Amino acid sequence: MEVNIEYNPESYYKSLDRFFQGLRNFYSETQTTYERRLTNFFQPLIFRYRVAKEIKKQTDKYLASDFNLIELIKPDENRISDLVALLLNPKGEHGQGETFLKEFIEYLKGFLEKTENLKALGQIDISQVSVEKEFATYEGRRIDIFVKFPGFVIGIENKPWAGERDRQLADYNEFLQNFGNENYILIYLDGWGREATSMDEQTKEKLKQEGKFLEVSYNNFLKPWLIKCYKECEAEKVRWFLKDFVNWIEDNFKEEVENEERKEGTD
Repeated sequence: MEVNIEYNPESYYKSLDRFFQGLRNFYSETQTTYERRLTNFFQPLIFRYRVAKEIKKQTDKYLASDFNLIELIKPDENRISDLVALLLNPKGEHGQGETFLKEFIEYLKGFLEKTENLKALGQIDISQVSVEKEFATYEGRRIDIFVKFPGFVIGIENKPWAGERDRQLADYNEFLQNFGNENYILIYLDGWGREATSMDEQTKEKLKQEGKFLEVSYNNFLKPWLIKCYKECEAEKVRWFLKDFVNWIEDNFKEEVENEERKEGTD
């Protein structure tokens, strides 16, 4: 049996119009509800932000929370090395004597556990130390920071941003091995925690097991040491400098911290 359905264009277009009108009404109501909820959500936050901003404005007269001496200096690689060497030197202008160097040695020991070099580091005479910058090797290369004790030397290669030159760390290691037949440790201090590339992996692993080579970063080595120095420092002027240094590292090397947090979360 055939069923005849009569097509009525006028009725069809009216139903189509009602459909889209209903859709428009639904969208309008949904949009209004969304905007209202969004406003209700952000209004308290905006109020708190304005209050916090006003409080900050008043307290900054006494705290100057945005002022950071290190940020104003805008240090490059050499200037950062200068600051680290200054703090390590017991005769430095910080006036704290051996305090910062002692904290450095104690913190360094934590990285040398279960290595042959730990005992040698524990026997150094901290009262007889020299700290030099841009220490020249036999090949004419320059180690950023060179800390020498009787019978023990520490070489620090500081790389906040740039990478190493060809065979740079390999040459430094060979130089330290032949420097007066003394025990040594070569520290590769990288701003972002990158692995050294100017020394072959087999040599690196052997030296790490012996406690003669470290790959460390600003966030897992330099910053914790500066915090220890801050806690032990008795000069308020220097304490503010150390605090600014720590804050500067946190502001300029955030990516490494975020990567470490993501890694820990995955683990």
